[in-house]
Amino acid sequence: MASEKNVLLVDVGNTLIKACRMSEMDKEPAVHTTHRAFVASLEALKVTHVYLGSVRDDAVANYIGAHCEQAGLGFKEIVTEKETFGITNAYANVDTMGVDRWLGIMAAQGMTKKDSFCVMDVGTAITVDFVSKGQHLGGWIAPGFHSMRTGLIESTKKVFGDDTMPDTLTAGNTTQSGVAQGCLAATQGIYRSAIAYLNSKQTPFDVIIGGGDKKLFAFPESNGSIPVANLVVQGLARYAKRDLFA
Repeated sequence: MASEKNVLLVDVGNTLIKACRMSEMDKEPAVHTTHRAFVASLEALKVTHVYLGSVRDDAVANYIGAHCEQAGLGFKEIVTEKETFGITNAYANVDTMGVDRWLGIMAAQGMTKKDSFCVMDVGTAITVDFVSKGQHLGGWIAPGFHSMRTGLIESTKKVFGDDTMPDTLTAGNTTQSGVAQGCLAATQGIYRSAIAYLNSKQTPFDVIIGGGDKKLFAFPESNGSIPVANLVVQGLARYAKRDLFA
C-alpha cells in the first residue's frame, strides 16, 4: 500500500528536474541537472510510485518511465487534459498547452476556496492563467526577468548589463542598473496587469504565485497573494491523492 512518503513527485522543467516526496511537497524540492542524474538518485530514495510532469520532449519522460518499470516502481506521467477536477481547459487543442501550466492550475484550485483565481509561475518564462467558476479563461506567456535581460542585451549593440537582480524597483543610474530595473518594472507590470484583468471580472479572487523567481513579485501590491514552493509538484500531488489515497 502506498504512503505519501513513498510517492515521488517529479517536475521536469526546461533546464532542471525537481523532485520531492509527497510527504514533503510544501518544501523546496531537490534539484537535478540531468535526467540521468535524477534516475541515478532513485534507488536510494526507496519510493514505490513516481508521478511526473514534463515540458521537455518525450524522450526524457520515456527514459525515466522505462527505468521505473525496470525497477518495479509505479509510474504515471500527467499530461494536459480538457477537463479535470471540475476545471475546463480553454484550449481547443490541449496538446499545445504546457503541462506545467495545467498542473499549476490544479495546484491553485486546491489552495483557494474562491470561484475565481489567477496562477502565476515566475521563472525562465512567466506564465499567467485565469480561472473563473470552473472555466479556464486562458492566459499569458511572457519572458521572465533573465530571459528579458538576455534578449535585450543580445539584440542591441550599446546596451549591456550584469548579473544583478534588484530587490526593489527604482530608477537606474547606470546602463547595467537601468537594464535590471527596466526588466524588473516590466516583470512586475505583468502582475499589475493580471490584477487589473481580474478586477474587471468584478468577483472575489485569489492570486497564487510559484516559480524560482517568485520573489520578484514580493512588493507591497502583492500582499495577500499565496506563495507556493513548486506549483507542478503541488498539482501532481492532487493526481496522486486521487489515484492512491481516495
